[in-house]
Amino acid sequence: MTDFRTRNQRITNDVGHIELLEVANPSFSEPMRICNDVQDFVSQGISYIGLPFGFTLPDDTTGQAPRMRLTMDNVGRGVSDELERRQPGTTTMAKLIVVARDMPDVHEHVYWLPMTSVSISGASAQATCSVDELMRRAACLQIANPHTLPGIF
Repeated sequence: MTDFRTRNQRITNDVGHIELLEVANPSFSEPMRICNDVQDFVSQGISYIGLPFGFTLPDDTTGQAPRMRLTMDNVGRGVSDELERRQPGTTTMAKLIVVARDMPDVHEHVYWLPMTSVSISGASAQATCSVDELMRRAACLQIANPHTLPGIF
């Protein structure tokens, strides 16, 4: 068992862990890098802004894909500026990274979460994380017909 897992399974963990979140979209100037803390954090030479966030776990509803809700504070950090730049038809990906506080350069767990919809209020920004939109996309992005590919007909 790894040191990280061993410490987290103890009753008292004197080191603890921290969650990092990278939100990327082709229309962003650069990925948003956030840590789930009140202080800024540096991992692998990259600075993450201290901004609390949390997840609402998905419900088990028949007939629909599970959807998780991501909520982050929107107070004075410019989160809404980047999120409002999202272009239609682009996929926003959130990468959740879990690291130990004493070894910030070792990414213990990495999870990829596609964000399907974003809503912004004065105090918080919320996003729905689900693979439903990706699963409903067509397998072929270009359809072969005489108009799009005249050379094969």
